[in-house]
Amino acid sequence: MASDAWFSLERFETLAYARQHEAATREFMHLLQMLDRNYGALDMHFAATTTASRIGLDVDQHIVNRICSALTALFSDPTFHLSIDGARHLFFLHRWVSTLFAASTFGNADHILRALNLNGPGAHDVQIRQEHVLKFCILYTPNSEIPLDMDAMWAFNKNVAASLACSLLSPRFLGMPSAHHKREVLLPWLTAKLDQIEDLAVLPVQILHDVYMHCSYADARDKHAIKAPINRLVRKKLLEQGVTDIETKPKKRAKGEKPVMLVALEWFSGAHSIYRTHSASLRAAREQFRVIGVGLKDLVDDLGREVFDEFREIQGDPVTFVREQAATLRPDVVYYPAFGMFPSSIFLTNLRLAPVQVVSYGHPATSNSPFIDYFVLPEDWVGDPACFSEKLLPLPKESMPFVRSAAAIEVEPKLRETPDTVRIAVASTPMKLNPGFLGALARIQRESRKPIQFHFLTGLTRGLMNLEMRRFIHAYLPDAVIQMHQPYAEYMATLNECDMYVNPFPFGNTNGIVDVTSIGLVGVCKTGPEVLEHIDEAMFRRLGLPEWLVAHNEDEYVSAALRLIDEDGTRLSLRRQMLKDKAADAFFQGKPSGFGQALAGLV
Repeated sequence: MASDAWFSLERFETLAYARQHEAATREFMHLLQMLDRNYGALDMHFAATTTASRIGLDVDQHIVNRICSALTALFSDPTFHLSIDGARHLFFLHRWVSTLFAASTFGNADHILRALNLNGPGAHDVQIRQEHVLKFCILYTPNSEIPLDMDAMWAFNKNVAASLACSLLSPRFLGMPSAHHKREVLLPWLTAKLDQIEDLAVLPVQILHDVYMHCSYADARDKHAIKAPINRLVRKKLLEQGVTDIETKPKKRAKGEKPVMLVALEWFSGAHSIYRTHSASLRAAREQFRVIGVGLKDLVDDLGREVFDEFREIQGDPVTFVREQAATLRPDVVYYPAFGMFPSSIFLTNLRLAPVQVVSYGHPATSNSPFIDYFVLPEDWVGDPACFSEKLLPLPKESMPFVRSAAAIEVEPKLRETPDTVRIAVASTPMKLNPGFLGALARIQRESRKPIQFHFLTGLTRGLMNLEMRRFIHAYLPDAVIQMHQPYAEYMATLNECDMYVNPFPFGNTNGIVDVTSIGLVGVCKTGPEVLEHIDEAMFRRLGLPEWLVAHNEDEYVSAALRLIDEDGTRLSLRRQMLKDKAADAFFQGKPSGFGQALAGLV
């Protein structure tokens, strides 16, 4: 990497405080790009002289405060302006501006916005000169406490307003109450507005898949409605670029030749959750189909490739490549085990590449795409069929068994008889954390008759995101222990020191339930109509756990957790029974041939 792509804190401070706007902005972009490629962590290309030895995954608060102070000097300068092109680049990286301030003691950038307020810094209502509106948009973060009239922003410039809304909806972590509330308000607002955007290119396309995917973590029943106008914009752009549907008549096969299933992959390595949940049924489908996988080189390892009759590595643009493969192979079925993790899968699910197109619960929610015909999943995972735009293809529950993670290890379960403090595991990615869930945990902490301690095992959290998430969790649970992203063996060892677990809601766990069950932990979940919350109930039922551990509302959830905390005998009896029965094996046993047979029935 070129030396000018390094970020030097001292250089940035010098440029920002000296009002060298262009040079300071370039330096700042290097930092944002670093954070984006490292999921919020700094790396070896970050330089800070005074505390360089302390820089790592757990970022020094002092460093973050210095960065935000220099940003304050840069952006509060009334002579510093952003161009439309400059703002467009920053909308793509907006989430890291938000994370920087959220990880600092500032919490947000409202102090800068108030410094630019025409009504004076102490006024409640904020009015900004027109030339500062783009600066306002970049500094207005999900954690901002300043009221924002999005309709007025739309009237000013609808492309800027829509881009800002996308930026505010895209972060992986929107746990703070103000951020969570904005998502609940912005999702229906943007859903109603997006069809008025003429061209997808005016939006921050690189993060549009995050808007599409992260809507699942909202509370509203209509949260997936945002996918429909996104799909329409994507479809329009595909046709403008000459990327069209292909002839959907399957190629004539020779006698005895199997029909073709083309599987478009995102992540599919041996340690990834999608491999754990979908590889067994895909491998078994080779009895009925010639199963051809397509995926990116770095996202599908040897274990993933071995699942297929043939694996084709994507060359060049993923959408063009997959379409070309479909045009050549003329598959009978195109299957997406997961979708929404990358922009390419959203584009692909808005093309007709085969007579039958199917998605599955790798993204446990509807696609809202008119080009997807079926949603395939185990029958006991279906909550409310009205949640799907696709036709449901519910399979007998044994038809999609899991496989063990390639990183799986043997762990000797620890059972503490009468612990002085009950340790409660919370295995969750940051996306699943929200005020409702943390509020329920705070109730459990207050109402428990025994000392308890929550242990958060938070995947995908490093660096600045870790600091931001800690601030959030400790606001509700000051004594909680928070682990950053851990290698699988360390993660399992940490779980094994706990006495029970609680699942996040509304978006629950799947592989996390497998992990805790493997060491005999028992816990509490909350069910609901969406697949993403109903899976927990189905898995608890497969384990034969008592009905009272499956809550239907917050009160039931808190009550069940308190009972499990208070009754050592009940907790230990359930744990011993699960270990005796090898309950976790239920997830790995089944008849995966049912998946291929069901899809063959559609051809």
